[in-house]
Amino acid sequence: MVRAVWKYILLLLGVCLFCAPVQGHEGPGAERPVEVYFAAVDPEGDDYGPGSYVYPRNLAFRPYEGLYDLLWFQVSGDGEQLFFDLQIKEVTNPWNAPEGFIHPVINIYIDTKAGGRTTPLSEALGVKMAPPYGWEFCLEGVGWESSRLVSLTADQTLASADLAAVYLPDQNLIRLTVPMALVGRPQKSWRYYVLVGAYDGFGPGFLREIRAEPGDWHFGGAKTPEAPRILDLLAPERGKYAQERQLQPGKDGLPVIYPFNMEKRIPWGYFGAAGLLLALGGLLKRRMVITGFWLKGTTPGEDGKLQKDEK
Repeated sequence: MVRAVWKYILLLLGVCLFCAPVQGHEGPGAERPVEVYFAAVDPEGDDYGPGSYVYPRNLAFRPYEGLYDLLWFQVSGDGEQLFFDLQIKEVTNPWNAPEGFIHPVINIYIDTKAGGRTTPLSEALGVKMAPPYGWEFCLEGVGWESSRLVSLTADQTLASADLAAVYLPDQNLIRLTVPMALVGRPQKSWRYYVLVGAYDGFGPGFLREIRAEPGDWHFGGAKTPEAPRILDLLAPERGKYAQERQLQPGKDGLPVIYPFNMEKRIPWGYFGAAGLLLALGGLLKRRMVITGFWLKGTTPGEDGKLQKDEK
């Protein structure tokens, strides 16, 4: 309970802190007020994929925890730029990437409307999106100036554009920035997949391999040959949509993942069942009333109305 309270305190502090623009990073428009559109907290200490992944052994991965541990995610904007902010527990840069971070590979898929694409940009992620929640935009945050925005066009083709990615050490966050004109103003109905993988400059999708046993340069703990290369996923701590459950193999082998901020649908089936029960209840009550008259010795009178027999 105490842990949950601290998580919400952290989220509140984050929202208050990032409502003010970051000086020196957004250029001439930095003085514009920033509006927060979406924010969510992710459980701490879950950068282990489906629950079994183990860090590589090389010294570059010290402290061997937290390098891929997503703590919270936020979407905000100043009217011209959109800021996608993530807090990772530990951010290091052993290879001096110009963005200031190198270990996490960030994939943010956005479902803005019905339809969309349910396969990720890279098969190496090893998952597919739930059919009702296909995506229209994907932001890839990758070191060595490899970040990009990918959009699904009206004819179902993909269009790509560069995006800015930077680590802001004074606030301990990684920020991906895109022009609002390319994505639109975020709506309350938008849903977000936020996936964190491990950087490998030679891997498919820049994602590091996960095997059964850890090595110097690959993760361990894989349960299947094509284990998802996802270390952390924005998801609730418990329940049906918890990270560990989402990353389990599906019917065809691929895990099916769900976005955050799914709408709560009205359970019309329950209303239908309740209506049927009420109707049956009314019918039974009527039959019981008629039967009760007969049990009390009632007979039809000459006028056709039920009358009690005189004894």
